[in-house]
Amino acid sequence: MAIELTGTYKGDQVFVTVGSVLISGFSDGDAISVKRAEELYTTKVGIDGGVARSRNANKSGTIEIKLLQTSKVNDELSDMFYVDNFGDDGSPVLPISITDGSGRTLCSTGQAWLKAVPEISFGKDIGERTWAFDCADLKVYVGGN
Repeated sequence: MAIELTGTYKGDQVFVTVGSVLISGFSDGDAISVKRAEELYTTKVGIDGGVARSRNANKSGTIEIKLLQTSKVNDELSDMFYVDNFGDDGSPVLPISITDGSGRTLCSTGQAWLKAVPEISFGKDIGERTWAFDCADLKVYVGGN
């Protein structure tokens, strides 16, 4: 059996938009994470071993984006969500899209809002700011490269 190259991943080809803001200045490591709030199915096993499953209709989830503390996008997101702390209407609800330009993975939501203000710390090294969003209608397509 011949060994075959399965693909090439390019981190600089992952594109994220929050509302109209194109995100840049990602931290290293797992800078973007997407997760559904609940599993797709729940199961129940009867006393005779019969198994039933129930489809979970919950499409909500979370998206976390980790940026370097030096990224100017921190300013743009702060400006966008400043209303979260001081406005009467609360945090805006915006779309988010994540596209792997070197592959086929796509994630999107039409209704996301800021879950929490990023924790801030200062130290000897460049830190990161984690922007966490709750999503009402998270869509995920897990593709290869």
